[in-house]
Amino acid sequence: MNNKIIFSCQADFHGISLQEILNVDSSIKFIKWIDAGVGLLEYNGLFAEFSALMKEKRLIFLRHIFPAEYIIPYSDIGELKFLPLDKTKNFSVQIRAAKEYDSLEIKKNISDYFKSEGFIEDKRYPEQIISIYIAKDSAYIGLSQAEENLSIWSGGMRLYATREDTISRAEFKLMEAFEAYPIRFRKDSIALDLGAAPGGWTKVLLEKGLKVVAVDSVQLSPVLLANENVEFYNGRAYEYLKESNKMFDLIVNDMSMNIKLSTGLMCSLKKRLRDKGYIIMTFKLSRDDRLNKINEGLSLLGKEFEIVLVKQFYHNRSEITVILQKL
Repeated sequence: MNNKIIFSCQADFHGISLQEILNVDSSIKFIKWIDAGVGLLEYNGLFAEFSALMKEKRLIFLRHIFPAEYIIPYSDIGELKFLPLDKTKNFSVQIRAAKEYDSLEIKKNISDYFKSEGFIEDKRYPEQIISIYIAKDSAYIGLSQAEENLSIWSGGMRLYATREDTISRAEFKLMEAFEAYPIRFRKDSIALDLGAAPGGWTKVLLEKGLKVVAVDSVQLSPVLLANENVEFYNGRAYEYLKESNKMFDLIVNDMSMNIKLSTGLMCSLKKRLRDKGYIIMTFKLSRDDRLNKINEGLSLLGKEFEIVLVKQFYHNRSEITVILQKL
């Protein structure tokens, strides 16, 4: 039983993402790239089985999948009355399209039809998803359970609203990390934010209820400097670490360092982390030998910590996010 599947990844990492997928199982066949970062696969099995396999292997660069059960001309898209939705579950319609297509009216027509038939729409947290990708005059359409798509967000693109108090877009990738791997902290928990300025990650940590020691040689946002739960050290990380012996429940590092230096620093900080404490860090990726450098970094970290998550989130750019726990 050969089924077609749409997969999405960051366009700049399409090659490494495809290789990750093909390495999982020899029955997975690549058909073609449909658009930047959007490809079509064939799998000898059910979509649910493919989804379970991708989750088990914890692929780094794969962001989103959906079954391409129907491939029809773009001009033939109607209300998709033939899709077998389950009336006991709410639904959403997720359409993505190449730049030359306007998908909003199509989405509205499909959504309105199913609502008129008594189905309940939930755009934010759907249980079943009608997924559509439109490119090159073809529409790729599938119906799946939300959890099977790896992300409930269209294309795995988790979007956050930029608010008046948003300090930097960097905070969005930490927010994604906490959504992907929720961590509960005690009321008196303290975090160390290395390379904190201008303070996007510090802001997210405060919103999680932590007290924060923010370290950077560049000034922190004035709003954060005025916060009584922020201790700011205006200097380099190694200088702060020599002067302080404070222990932390969480250490975060989004500094622009190569993987070898960054992983070495975090391993040296194990003694500053309380038992069962966490580290959240980013690996900054160059264009050369990415996978080997990632594996070398993870191998070093794996000797000191449990690696609980490694992922390229939507808000990551030339980097991945790594979450570790001290055992």
